[in-house]
Amino acid sequence: KMKWPALGFVGFVLCLTVIFPYAALLKAAFTRNISEPLNFASLTLQNFNFVFFEFSATRLAMWNTFLLGILSATAVTALVLIISYVVVRRSFAGSSVLGFLATTPIAVPGIVLGVGLFLSYANPTFMLYGTIWILLIAFVTIGLPAGYQQMSSAMSSVHADLEDASRIFGASRLKTLWLITTPLLRTSIVATWCFVFIGTIRELSATILLTTANTKLVSVIIYDLNESGNLGAISVLGLMLLAVSFTVVFIANKVPLMSSNRLPLRG
Repeated sequence: KMKWPALGFVGFVLCLTVIFPYAALLKAAFTRNISEPLNFASLTLQNFNFVFFEFSATRLAMWNTFLLGILSATAVTALVLIISYVVVRRSFAGSSVLGFLATTPIAVPGIVLGVGLFLSYANPTFMLYGTIWILLIAFVTIGLPAGYQQMSSAMSSVHADLEDASRIFGASRLKTLWLITTPLLRTSIVATWCFVFIGTIRELSATILLTTANTKLVSVIIYDLNESGNLGAISVLGLMLLAVSFTVVFIANKVPLMSSNRLPLRG
C-alpha cells in the first residue's frame, strides 16, 4: 500500500533536487533572458558563443581546471593507495598516525585552508602564490580524507595471504603492492580517481583566495560572472562541468574491471 506514496515522494524529492535545477540551467543557457519563456523564438546560442569564443578567460580557466583535476586526482589516488596499504597492513609501528593525518583535513573548512595556504606560500621565502602548485596542494589536501576512507575500506577487504605468498617468493613489499594488490583494487582506484577529479573541478571555497589572473579556474570564473549578473554564461559553464563529470563517470564505468567475485575477501 505504501509503494506508490513512497515512489511519489522519491520522485518529488528528485524533481526538487535534480530535475528542476538542471532544467533551469538548460533554459538559462539557451535564452537571452531568464524571464523569457522557452520557445523557438527565444532560443539562442549567444551564451555559448560568449563563453567559448568572446570571453577570453574561459579557455585558460578550462585548461587550468582540467589540468589540476587530472594532477590532483592522480596524486591523491597514489597517496591514499600507499597510505591505506601502510595503515591496513600495519607496515611499521605507529602507521595508524598516517591514517589520522590523512583524514584530518576534513575538519578544516575550505576557506580556512585557503587562508592557511596563502599565508604559508605567499611570502618571499617560499613563493607559490600565483602558480598552479599552490592550487594543487589545496586540491590534494581536500581530496585526501574521502579518498583515504574509500581506499582503506577496499584495502581491508583484500586478504593478505596473496601478498604473503608474493613475499615468500622473494618479491619486495613495493613490488607486491604494484603487481598483486593494486590490480585487485582497480575498481576502487578508478572510483577514487573519478571522485577526486569531479570534486576538484567544482571546488571554490579554498581556491577563491589562491587564484590570480593567470591561474583562474572555471569555478572562480562562475563566481566572477555571478558578480556581474551574467546568469546565461554561468549556466553554460555549469552545463559544461556537468557534461565533463558525467563523461568521466561514463568512461570509468566502461573501463574493464576485475569482477568483484574474483577478489579474495576476508571470511
